[in-house]
Amino acid sequence: MTASSAAAASSDAVAAYATAAARQLPEQARSALESIEGGPRRLLATQAYLRADRTLVTRWSWSDREIAEYERSSDYQAMNAAVAQVNARFQTQNPGYSLAVNTQVRSLDLQLQRWNENSGVGSAAARIYAMASDELRNGNYPATPNAAATQRFVAFLKSFSTAAPLAAPGLSLHGRARAMDFQVRKGNGTVAGPEVASVADVWEKQGWARRLAQAIDPAQGVFAGPLQQPNEPWHYEYVK
Repeated sequence: MTASSAAAASSDAVAAYATAAARQLPEQARSALESIEGGPRRLLATQAYLRADRTLVTRWSWSDREIAEYERSSDYQAMNAAVAQVNARFQTQNPGYSLAVNTQVRSLDLQLQRWNENSGVGSAAARIYAMASDELRNGNYPATPNAAATQRFVAFLKSFSTAAPLAAPGLSLHGRARAMDFQVRKGNGTVAGPEVASVADVWEKQGWARRLAQAIDPAQGVFAGPLQQPNEPWHYEYVK
C-alpha cells in the first residue's frame, strides 16, 4: 500500500467511526454536525458533544423563538442593568475609558459559522483527527464499525479534551445569554478586545485584565470568571 492510499484508508476509517459515534448523540447535535465543514472539525465537535453527555440538552443554545422571548423578559433587563453597573464602576475607576459588551444571544447559525472559519479550531481539529487515526490504526479496530468497536472509539474520545478557542456549536454559553465578552474602549476606539493574540501584551501587561476584574468584583455572585481555559480575561459568565 502506498503512502497516499494508506492515508486515504486512515481517513476513511476515522470518518466511518466518527459517523458511528455521532449516531449516539441527541438530534440537535446530529443536526449541527451536518452544517460543520470537514471531517476534522466535525470530529472535534463530536468529541465535545459526547463529553457533554447528559448535560448537552440542558446546555444547548436557544432557538430563535427562545431568544426572542428572553429579550422581552425581565431577566434580560436585569442582566443589562448588571452590565451597566459594572461599566459605571469601570469608568469611575478608569477615567476616560469605558466598557462595551454585546449582550445579544449568539445564535447557533453564528456559532456554526465561526466554528467553520476559525483557524484555531482548525488546528485543534487536525490534532484530534491525527490522534483518532493513530488510535484506529494501532488499536486493532475492525474496518467496519460494530457496536463494541464503536463504544471503544467513543470511550477514547471521551477520555480526554482537546483545547479549542471556541465552544462547540450549540454548547457556547453565549447561546443562552450567559457569557459576556467585555471590551475596553476609549472614545470610539477599542483598547482591549476579545482577541487571543492580545492576552499577554494588552490584557495582562497593560493591566486591563486586573482593572476589569476590579470593576466586576463587587458583582461576584452576578458574574463569575474570567474564563481560564482557554485564557480569556474578557470572558465572564452571568450566573445570577
